[in-house]
Amino acid sequence: MENNGNGVLSRVVVALKEAFNRNPVAFRVQALRFQQKEGRVNLYLTALPVYQLLQHCQVDYYREDNPRGYQRSLTKSRLKQVSSFIQHEEGILPISILLCIRQPHRAEFQPETFVDQVNNGMPEPGVLTIPQSVTLWLVDGQHRLYGLEHALVKDSVDKAAGYLLPVTIVEGIDSYEEMRHFHIINTRHKGVPTDMVDRHLLRMWELEGTAIVGKEGERSYLRARAAKLCDLLGSTPESPWHQKVRVAGHRTSSIQLIGQHTMVASLEPALKDAFIKRLSEEDAGKILLNYWYAIRERWPMAFLEPRDYKIQKAAGVYALHMAFPDVVQLCRETNNFSSNRIYEILGETGIKTEFWHATSGHPLVRESGAKYVRALGEYLRERLPTLVLPRL
Repeated sequence: MENNGNGVLSRVVVALKEAFNRNPVAFRVQALRFQQKEGRVNLYLTALPVYQLLQHCQVDYYREDNPRGYQRSLTKSRLKQVSSFIQHEEGILPISILLCIRQPHRAEFQPETFVDQVNNGMPEPGVLTIPQSVTLWLVDGQHRLYGLEHALVKDSVDKAAGYLLPVTIVEGIDSYEEMRHFHIINTRHKGVPTDMVDRHLLRMWELEGTAIVGKEGERSYLRARAAKLCDLLGSTPESPWHQKVRVAGHRTSSIQLIGQHTMVASLEPALKDAFIKRLSEEDAGKILLNYWYAIRERWPMAFLEPRDYKIQKAAGVYALHMAFPDVVQLCRETNNFSSNRIYEILGETGIKTEFWHATSGHPLVRESGAKYVRALGEYLRERLPTLVLPRL
């Protein structure tokens, strides 16, 4: 964190913003201009420092006194996230923020090309001048801009004042079209698929280890560990899950029974267990494999005809992973985590293979939905032997 003269620059920027609100002035910047919609709309690409944007931008918030506004209020937690990101993480914000100059207002653009030079529709460089009478309406990127303002004013990160943000300025649309662009950006944008997020988190964890807890949170750390165990189950030749998990970016096949993210999500709660959390990845993986070896040995028909039973479907996987920490605790009684010991523990539940049949099995197995899956997991846990504590 930088603090030049106890935040002197921060106070200067705030004063500049207040002065601009009283007496706005024009500014000039290098930019690229190109056109869309058969030449009716100009777009300018440039980069502007935060202090300049804070002086010239406005946000059209929806409020009781502004019912035609379309922007939601700022979320304080997101402002803090941006400030933290700039100070402690990568600190790179490469995505352009979107501004609008509403009709009938226009900027002034002086091309650097000669009049007789043919541009062939390519972006042309030049100098963009924003007159003092023109407002730059902030369409997309308000949390990035005001998160940097939070860093500057609240956290005294003075380097945030000159932080350059890439900017796209649209000129030639009205306030309604501006709202439409906001709507499209925020409703049609497709987020990163969950199975790809699993891969991202796993890669981060492999390179950074537990440091990702501070950056991404504990849940992301657990999710990364779960992705690692998922890969182990799917890649071990002797595993009941060998080549049966659909992995992002891999070729699909008819023998695959479950998606990667379903497996990962089912493992996350088990990895919260205090004992399992302390295990090395190698030991946790060995015990999990032994668990599934024992499950297959205890209820073999369900694995010979997996599509007729629920064990290798989402319901069975979630429920069995709910019981996994309890089984591990029972193994600790004898310090025996072998598949044989787990097979014995599962045998004490009294559950037979038919219990897992998709159409004729136990009512909790035949049902679908999250509440029934949780109930199935609790049913399995209740049927396990009682943990015997040593005499105190």
